[in-house]
Amino acid sequence: MTNLYNYTLRPLIFSLEPELAHKITELSLRVPYVWNLFNINNSVGNKSLETKLFGNSYPSPLGLAAGFDKDCNTLNNVIKLGFGFVTGGTVTLTSRPGNPKPRVIRITKDKAIINALGFPGKGVEYSVKNLKKFQSIKRRIILSVSGTIEDEIIECIQLSKSFISAFEINISSPNTSGLKVFQNPSRLGELIEAVKKNTDKPIIIKFPPWNNSFDNKKEMIKLIETSLMTNVEGMVISNTHPKESKSIKIGRGGYSGEPIFPDTLKMLREVQAINNGCADIIACGGISSANDLWKVLACGAKAGQIYTSLVYQGPSLPSKINNGLIKLMKIAGINKINEINGEPPKI
Repeated sequence: MTNLYNYTLRPLIFSLEPELAHKITELSLRVPYVWNLFNINNSVGNKSLETKLFGNSYPSPLGLAAGFDKDCNTLNNVIKLGFGFVTGGTVTLTSRPGNPKPRVIRITKDKAIINALGFPGKGVEYSVKNLKKFQSIKRRIILSVSGTIEDEIIECIQLSKSFISAFEINISSPNTSGLKVFQNPSRLGELIEAVKKNTDKPIIIKFPPWNNSFDNKKEMIKLIETSLMTNVEGMVISNTHPKESKSIKIGRGGYSGEPIFPDTLKMLREVQAINNGCADIIACGGISSANDLWKVLACGAKAGQIYTSLVYQGPSLPSKINNGLIKLMKIAGINKINEINGEPPKI
């Protein structure tokens, strides 16, 4: 399956403009049983992969990151690739065109992507119509929501809360105007308190990345501390990294892929130092193998999300990571996810 994707399908897909390629991929996922043709052994159901996150149980610590299925069209099929949970969205209250094109480029040599999409989507009501069809997997769906004022986010939550297991609130897109309003501790605290009054579903905050700049890191740590004080159930560490590019119409976008993985590990260690187990952490950024997933779990994350690596390695990647993690655990002599620590064993 991996060779089929790498040598046949990926060259064909990569010959297309990135957004068109994604649209075709998404349409193919809507065809019933299309991925059964690839005979994917996703290992979901193996007891050793069972994962507890913010009071919920998921069959694997590997999740699909927000951005792949913005309008929740294909969550019921993409989950069959081997994901323990899938994140739909990011969804906004009303439809949005997003930023002007070109707004997505591949950096193939680095297995990376720069995107400046800006939350294009059909709005929460359209997504809810789809979510209503997926109630058999409701307990494995997380919905990413965002907005520029509290009321927009709260209305998204009110309309969708009956059809998902948890909410991920995205305050961190580097290419969406208006989101930085919630990168202020007092505003973020007010948002979380308002959201908690409107739902009893777990709340996850998706944070921006931070760099080695003392001021930048200090600001982000304050946001994390605010979230912990307001008793959020989860945190996603983190989002795409801001990067300038002349190939992007607006001149900058969010950088994702394998090169940012070391930064993800660094940020996880820094967050875990102040978290003290209060909130469950989901790692996001550069995960592309079972070894990578092991490393983020060993750093204190309870789960990891992927997206860009799925683009580069294809639909067999989730099952490959699941099976690889099971193998690593057997070699290490452990049978529970929460027993993972240290470096992954050599195979």
